[in-house]
Amino acid sequence: MNLNTVDFEELLRIGAGKEVYRGEEGCILLEDDDGFCTVMSDILDGETLLKRLHALRLPPFSLATVKSKEAYLALAREYGFYGCNPCTQWVYCLPEPPQYLACDIRPLTMQYAQTAGEQYHQNFDYVRDRISAGKMWGIFENGELAGFIGIHSEGAMGMLEIYPAYRRRGYGYALSAFLIGCQLKNGAVPYCHVIDGNDASIHLQHKLGMRKADLPAIWCWKENKDVVQMT
Repeated sequence: MNLNTVDFEELLRIGAGKEVYRGEEGCILLEDDDGFCTVMSDILDGETLLKRLHALRLPPFSLATVKSKEAYLALAREYGFYGCNPCTQWVYCLPEPPQYLACDIRPLTMQYAQTAGEQYHQNFDYVRDRISAGKMWGIFENGELAGFIGIHSEGAMGMLEIYPAYRRRGYGYALSAFLIGCQLKNGAVPYCHVIDGNDASIHLQHKLGMRKADLPAIWCWKENKDVVQMT
């Protein structure tokens, strides 16, 4: 298993994207979600990546994931993708999921879309989409929603949120271990992206037994004052 490209392999496995280029220097994938295009590539050299993209004549893309700072800077210069979230990629490589204490975890329904959207960066449309796809689960205490987790459209585990009143009870670990088990049962390779500087999440990945890939996963898009910029 190549930890650096698990995200690409999972995208192809679930049929959410297609490979549009492969060469000695790496590959380029395209995810097209109703006209909203995302490019993913592990070509590390920025100028080589631009050369391959120009030759492919792809439709306009609004989001990209690359595996090196040089590739990000090339996209920033050529396409104005100045906003970015540099992440580390974590992969679960064991055959059995982590153990966790029994708790009330169940699929989220639309009745929780509003409160989950408020907790998850006010991203109501995306939360509704993930609930509709059957890709979000909640953890409950005495019948009340205490937190949730989901699978992103490209196949990554994420969206982990624990409501403030329920933190420090091991619910984040329980939800993550539960989802790893679901992914393994479905034949997926469990993986996630952790934004640089999120020490709590990094600690959680270590505790779960996840392994860190050598290469980063740098998500980038059009400039936004609220996101990190790499120089």
